[in-house]
Amino acid sequence: MSEPVVISRDEHVPNLFWAINACARNNDERAKELIYRKLYGYINAVISRYIKDIHDTEELVNETFIKAFKAIHTFSYTEIEEEKVEKFFYGWLGRIAANLSIDHLRSKKRLRLKDDNVSEADLRKVYIAPVNNLEVQDILKLMDQLPDVQRIIFNLYEVEGFSHQEIGQQLKIPESTSRTYLTRAKQKLRSLYSQLMDIDKKNN
Repeated sequence: MSEPVVISRDEHVPNLFWAINACARNNDERAKELIYRKLYGYINAVISRYIKDIHDTEELVNETFIKAFKAIHTFSYTEIEEEKVEKFFYGWLGRIAANLSIDHLRSKKRLRLKDDNVSEADLRKVYIAPVNNLEVQDILKLMDQLPDVQRIIFNLYEVEGFSHQEIGQQLKIPESTSRTYLTRAKQKLRSLYSQLMDIDKKNN
């Protein structure tokens, strides 16, 4: 595993880019604190998409940072633009949070998946048209109404960027089953979205 790129700069500038390098190279405590403060809200939001219990969410947030700090020396990149490196780091940390959330649900036996195989012809893209009057929070609330497994796979694929192969490995299901649940999630969201649009139209 390659080491993080070291870029010559004022290492005392307390930004995220500096913190990533300082934490990876020197296990710097000030860098850890900066990363924790800056990304706490983001990681909390990621985990909350999977875990609804507040206490479990808080524990998993802390567990995510503990695991990330232990493994941060494995975070490598080739981009030299700070913004891109920071974006990659968000994704890297988000994946750790998502994986821990899935492991937690599995340990609590909250994941009950069955092998639903369907043909590729049955899997169709579901388009949801944007509506200016609907806020992001409205969409998140719709996702909360999905059945647990559909919501989890939708998050893993559409939000976290996992492939169906990775989801299948993580959840121990065939790729076709992951695709099936994703399609059902999109169909459910389309239905919920249509209802919300109707309500929005009536109120305007």
